[in-house]
Amino acid sequence: MINIYGRRNSSQVIQVMWTIGELGIDHVRHNVGGTFGGLDTDEYQNLNPNGLIPTIEDSGFVLWESYAIVRYLSRQYGEGSLWPANAQETARADQWMEWTNSRFMDTFFPAFWQLIRTTIENQDLEKVKKAATDTGVLLQIIENTLAGQKYIAGNSLTMGDIPLGAMMFKYFTLDIERPSLPNIESWYARLCDREAYQQHAMVPFGKSSDEWFALERAGA
Repeated sequence: MINIYGRRNSSQVIQVMWTIGELGIDHVRHNVGGTFGGLDTDEYQNLNPNGLIPTIEDSGFVLWESYAIVRYLSRQYGEGSLWPANAQETARADQWMEWTNSRFMDTFFPAFWQLIRTTIENQDLEKVKKAATDTGVLLQIIENTLAGQKYIAGNSLTMGDIPLGAMMFKYFTLDIERPSLPNIESWYARLCDREAYQQHAMVPFGKSSDEWFALERAGA
Protein backbone atom coordinates (compact mmCIF):
# COMPACT_ATOMS: atom_id res chain seq x y z
CA MET A 1 0.00 0.00 0.00
CA ILE A 2 1.41 3.36 -1.07
CA ASN A 3 0.40 6.64 0.54
CA ILE A 4 0.32 9.64 -1.79
CA TYR A 5 0.16 13.12 -0.31
CA GLY A 6 -1.26 15.86 -2.52
CA ARG A 7 -4.49 17.33 -3.80
CA ARG A 8 -6.06 15.70 -6.85
CA ASN A 9 -5.92 18.74 -9.15
CA SER A 10 -2.19 19.44 -8.78
CA SER A 11 -0.39 18.93 -12.10
CA GLN A 12 2.48 17.20 -10.33
CA VAL A 13 0.15 14.93 -8.36
CA ILE A 14 -1.74 14.04 -11.54
CA GLN A 15 1.46 12.60 -13.02
CA VAL A 16 1.96 10.38 -10.00
CA MET A 17 -1.67 9.28 -9.79
CA TRP A 18 -1.81 8.43 -13.49
CA THR A 19 1.33 6.30 -13.03
CA ILE A 20 -0.23 4.61 -10.01
CA GLY A 21 -3.36 3.92 -12.03
CA GLU A 22 -1.52 2.48 -15.01
CA LEU A 23 0.41 0.12 -12.75
CA GLY A 24 -2.61 -0.88 -10.66
CA ILE A 25 -0.87 -0.15 -7.36
CA ASP A 26 -2.87 -0.27 -4.12
CA HIS A 27 -2.80 3.21 -2.68
CA VAL A 28 -4.39 5.87 -0.52
CA ARG A 29 -4.22 9.53 -1.49
CA HIS A 30 -4.31 12.16 1.25
CA ASN A 31 -5.57 15.66 0.44
CA VAL A 32 -2.89 18.15 1.42
CA GLY A 33 -1.83 21.40 -0.19
CA GLY A 34 -3.86 24.23 -1.68
CA THR A 35 -7.15 24.83 0.10
CA PHE A 36 -6.60 21.69 2.21
CA GLY A 37 -3.45 23.03 3.88
CA GLY A 38 -1.36 20.67 5.97
CA LEU A 39 1.99 21.35 4.32
CA ASP A 40 3.41 23.26 7.27
CA THR A 41 2.65 20.65 9.94
CA ASP A 42 5.48 18.86 11.72
CA GLU A 43 4.09 15.55 10.47
CA TYR A 44 4.27 16.58 6.83
CA GLN A 45 7.54 18.45 7.15
CA ASN A 46 9.10 15.25 8.50
CA LEU A 47 8.10 13.57 5.24
CA ASN A 48 8.98 16.45 2.93
CA PRO A 49 11.03 19.33 4.39
CA ASN A 50 10.24 21.41 1.30
CA GLY A 51 6.58 21.57 2.26
CA LEU A 52 5.52 20.79 -1.31
CA ILE A 53 3.51 18.10 -3.08
CA PRO A 54 3.54 15.32 -4.08
CA THR A 55 5.18 13.01 -1.57
CA ILE A 56 4.82 9.24 -1.44
CA GLU A 57 5.45 6.71 1.30
CA ASP A 58 6.00 3.12 0.17
CA SER A 59 6.47 0.69 3.07
CA GLY A 60 8.50 3.25 5.00
CA PHE A 61 10.35 4.60 1.96
CA VAL A 62 9.60 8.29 1.49
CA LEU A 63 10.15 10.10 -1.81
CA TRP A 64 9.28 13.54 -3.14
CA GLU A 65 9.64 15.38 -6.50
CA SER A 66 7.09 14.19 -9.05
CA TYR A 67 9.49 13.07 -11.81
CA ALA A 68 11.60 11.12 -9.32
CA ILE A 69 8.41 9.47 -8.05
CA VAL A 70 7.26 8.56 -11.58
CA ARG A 71 10.66 7.03 -12.32
CA TYR A 72 10.70 5.10 -9.05
CA LEU A 73 7.19 3.71 -9.49
CA SER A 74 7.87 2.82 -13.12
CA ARG A 75 11.03 0.92 -12.31
CA GLN A 76 9.79 -0.67 -9.08
CA TYR A 77 6.38 -1.76 -10.35
CA GLY A 78 6.43 -1.39 -14.14
CA GLU A 79 9.68 -2.86 -15.44
CA GLY A 80 9.06 -3.92 -19.03
CA SER A 81 6.10 -1.54 -19.42
CA LEU A 82 6.33 2.05 -18.16
CA TRP A 83 10.01 1.32 -17.50
CA PRO A 84 11.20 -0.20 -20.80
CA ALA A 85 13.30 -3.36 -20.69
CA ASN A 86 15.77 -1.91 -23.19
CA ALA A 87 18.25 0.61 -21.73
CA GLN A 88 18.16 2.83 -24.81
CA GLU A 89 14.36 2.91 -24.83
CA THR A 90 14.47 3.82 -21.14
CA ALA A 91 16.90 6.64 -21.87
CA ARG A 92 14.66 7.91 -24.65
CA ALA A 93 11.65 7.91 -22.35
CA ASP A 94 13.70 9.74 -19.73
CA GLN A 95 14.78 12.27 -22.36
CA TRP A 96 11.16 13.24 -23.04
CA MET A 97 10.43 13.55 -19.35
CA GLU A 98 13.27 16.04 -19.06
CA TRP A 99 12.13 17.83 -22.23
CA THR A 100 8.70 18.34 -20.74
CA ASN A 101 10.24 19.83 -17.63
CA SER A 102 12.83 22.02 -19.35
CA ARG A 103 10.87 23.15 -22.43
CA PHE A 104 7.14 22.54 -22.28
CA MET A 105 6.18 23.57 -18.75
CA ASP A 106 7.65 27.07 -18.86
CA THR A 107 6.24 27.63 -22.34
CA PHE A 108 2.69 26.42 -21.79
CA PHE A 109 1.96 26.96 -18.12
CA PRO A 110 1.65 30.78 -18.26
CA ALA A 111 -1.49 30.32 -20.39
CA PHE A 112 -3.03 27.98 -17.84
CA TRP A 113 -2.01 30.17 -14.92
CA GLN A 114 -3.44 33.33 -16.44
CA LEU A 115 -6.77 31.82 -17.52
CA ILE A 116 -7.47 29.51 -14.59
CA ARG A 117 -5.38 30.51 -11.59
CA THR A 118 -5.62 34.31 -11.99
CA THR A 119 -8.68 36.46 -11.29
CA ILE A 120 -10.27 37.91 -14.42
CA GLU A 121 -9.35 41.50 -13.56
CA ASN A 122 -5.68 40.55 -13.25
CA GLN A 123 -5.38 38.37 -16.34
CA ASP A 124 -2.86 39.29 -19.01
CA LEU A 125 -4.35 38.02 -22.26
CA GLU A 126 -1.22 38.96 -24.19
CA LYS A 127 0.70 36.47 -22.07
CA VAL A 128 -1.96 33.89 -22.86
CA LYS A 129 -1.72 34.56 -26.58
CA LYS A 130 2.08 34.39 -26.55
CA ALA A 131 2.12 31.21 -24.49
CA ALA A 132 -0.40 29.55 -26.80
CA THR A 133 1.58 30.53 -29.90
CA ASP A 134 4.92 29.48 -28.46
CA THR A 135 3.49 26.19 -27.23
CA GLY A 136 2.07 25.40 -30.66
CA VAL A 137 5.48 25.98 -32.22
CA LEU A 138 7.24 23.91 -29.57
CA LEU A 139 4.84 21.00 -29.92
CA GLN A 140 5.88 20.59 -33.54
CA ILE A 141 8.86 18.69 -32.11
CA ILE A 142 6.46 16.16 -30.58
CA GLU A 143 4.32 16.18 -33.72
CA ASN A 144 7.34 15.11 -35.76
CA THR A 145 8.42 12.57 -33.14
CA LEU A 146 5.00 10.88 -33.22
CA ALA A 147 5.08 10.41 -36.98
CA GLY A 148 5.01 6.65 -37.49
CA GLN A 149 4.76 5.70 -33.81
CA LYS A 150 1.95 5.55 -31.26
CA TYR A 151 3.68 6.98 -28.20
CA ILE A 152 6.47 9.40 -27.44
CA ALA A 153 9.24 6.86 -26.94
CA GLY A 154 7.96 4.23 -29.38
CA ASN A 155 4.86 2.10 -29.87
CA SER A 156 4.15 1.40 -26.21
CA LEU A 157 3.16 3.72 -23.37
CA THR A 158 6.16 4.48 -21.15
CA MET A 159 7.06 6.87 -18.38
CA GLY A 160 8.13 9.22 -21.18
CA ASP A 161 4.47 9.88 -21.98
CA ILE A 162 3.46 10.63 -18.40
CA PRO A 163 4.59 14.24 -17.74
CA LEU A 164 3.60 15.66 -21.13
CA GLY A 165 0.54 13.46 -21.50
CA ALA A 166 -0.71 14.57 -18.11
CA MET A 167 -0.67 18.18 -19.37
CA MET A 168 -2.51 17.44 -22.61
CA PHE A 169 -5.92 17.50 -20.96
CA LYS A 170 -5.26 21.07 -19.92
CA TYR A 171 -3.81 21.97 -23.32
CA PHE A 172 -6.80 20.65 -25.29
CA THR A 173 -9.42 21.93 -22.80
CA LEU A 174 -8.21 25.52 -22.35
CA ASP A 175 -9.81 28.24 -24.45
CA ILE A 176 -6.69 29.00 -26.50
CA GLU A 177 -5.74 28.88 -30.16
CA ARG A 178 -4.07 25.64 -31.21
CA PRO A 179 -2.46 24.73 -34.51
CA SER A 180 -3.36 21.54 -36.37
CA LEU A 181 -1.32 18.75 -34.78
CA PRO A 182 -2.82 15.52 -36.14
CA ASN A 183 -0.19 13.17 -34.70
CA ILE A 184 -0.50 14.71 -31.24
CA GLU A 185 -4.27 14.68 -31.50
CA SER A 186 -4.19 10.94 -32.31
CA TRP A 187 -1.78 10.32 -29.41
CA TYR A 188 -4.02 12.30 -27.07
CA ALA A 189 -7.05 10.30 -28.23
CA ARG A 190 -5.18 7.09 -27.38
CA LEU A 191 -4.45 8.47 -23.92
CA CYS A 192 -8.10 9.42 -23.44
CA ASP A 193 -9.09 5.82 -24.17
CA ARG A 194 -7.07 4.60 -21.19
CA GLU A 195 -9.04 4.05 -17.99
CA ALA A 196 -6.21 5.29 -15.76
CA TYR A 197 -5.92 8.50 -17.79
CA GLN A 198 -9.65 9.11 -17.61
CA GLN A 199 -9.65 8.60 -13.86
CA HIS A 200 -6.52 10.50 -12.87
CA ALA A 201 -5.49 12.90 -15.65
CA MET A 202 -8.81 14.23 -16.94
CA VAL A 203 -9.41 16.24 -13.78
CA PRO A 204 -11.91 19.12 -14.25
CA PHE A 205 -10.39 22.52 -13.52
CA GLY A 206 -13.20 24.91 -14.39
CA LYS A 207 -13.02 28.11 -16.42
CA SER A 208 -11.94 30.59 -13.76
CA SER A 209 -10.02 30.85 -10.52
CA ASP A 210 -13.29 30.71 -8.54
CA GLU A 211 -14.30 27.49 -10.26
CA TRP A 212 -10.79 26.06 -9.77
CA PHE A 213 -10.88 26.58 -6.00
CA ALA A 214 -14.48 25.34 -5.74
CA LEU A 215 -13.55 22.11 -7.50
CA GLU A 216 -10.44 21.79 -5.37
CA ARG A 217 -12.40 22.21 -2.13
CA ALA A 218 -14.88 19.60 -3.33
CA GLY A 219 -11.99 17.21 -3.92
CA ALA A 220 -13.02 16.98 -7.58
